[in-house]
Amino acid sequence: MEFSCEKKELQSGVSTVEKIVATRSTLPIIGNILFELSKTGLKLSANNLEMGIELFVKANVSKEGSFLLPAKTLSGIVSKLPDTSINFKVGENKTVKISYESSHFNLHSLPADEFPSLPKVKDGKTITVDAKVFASMIKHTIFSVSSSEDKYVLTGILVEFGKSGISGDNSNMRLVATDGYRLAKRGEKVVGGAEGVSIIVPARAMNELIKILDLKNCDTVKITVSNDQVSFNCGDVYLVSRVIQGKFPDYKQVVPKKCSTKVKINRKELLSAAERGAVIASGSANVTMFEVKGSKLHLSAHTPDVGSFDEGLEAEIEGSEKVRVSFNVRLISDVLESLASENVMLEFSEGLSPGVIRPADQTDYLYIVMPIRTQEAA
Repeated sequence: MEFSCEKKELQSGVSTVEKIVATRSTLPIIGNILFELSKTGLKLSANNLEMGIELFVKANVSKEGSFLLPAKTLSGIVSKLPDTSINFKVGENKTVKISYESSHFNLHSLPADEFPSLPKVKDGKTITVDAKVFASMIKHTIFSVSSSEDKYVLTGILVEFGKSGISGDNSNMRLVATDGYRLAKRGEKVVGGAEGVSIIVPARAMNELIKILDLKNCDTVKITVSNDQVSFNCGDVYLVSRVIQGKFPDYKQVVPKKCSTKVKINRKELLSAAERGAVIASGSANVTMFEVKGSKLHLSAHTPDVGSFDEGLEAEIEGSEKVRVSFNVRLISDVLESLASENVMLEFSEGLSPGVIRPADQTDYLYIVMPIRTQEAA
């Protein structure tokens, strides 16, 4: 078995699949990367039994075959190689000689037949969506996923196709994520959506998919869904993951039907003020007061023995001008950082009703954040 390829191509492929490799497992074999050499080139694969990936690397294959190399060691070597052509040759003792210019490494390989094969999602429903749109949908929701394994069903993103059921929402594809304190929903109108499909995709799989979509210049993503698995095809990359079993909360129940005050404000100015307020609020569980005063939105925070913060921002106010509600300012900053719109619309109600943030020029995105009960609010 022998092949050669450029270092840049090799490093791109190895670094992508290496992220999937399990660092700790009772099955040591999955700590390796699978090399498969054929007439069409080199295919690299990794499988951690929850998620798997395979991709093709441009290579000149002299002798076909397959073998395994330890992912961590291989990745470390490849990252340090010079920017030149790299040659791989497997000897009779299964040692892989990695040579370049006048230098070489020798690595011990393992037989490929012991490596668990990647599942192919068959007999499922397939939907093709625009790659840039899908990447944007993930980025607008993934930060709201729960990091707690106690809320396992919330550690993924709900992907659903079909009619929304929410007034004014004409999307037929939606991504929804929540951790119980906030909820992000992004909808799109896609061609050929699979009616009635609803799955929960682990956040880790979605994170890896974002990296692939940002790296690969592909126009579309083909999503194939079965009862327990989902796969994503993007160009020459195939990513497959188990889906999270369980019932996702009925997010439609928490969407506020009305509000008493709407505030249109510059997104960057609000984000900057929120970040300044967080310096003080970090000492008091990130609690920050949002208060409408005349034509301004005031942000204020106070931490005993540290100090206080107050900043007024020019805004367009519609409705009641007497609103005072506290939020975890970190949850506000998260959504403002993910959006690209110039202005955002904040929707508040009296008492402890959820707050809503939307891009002022976009109707397919909704962010709901729960308020915090404070003495001032009481």
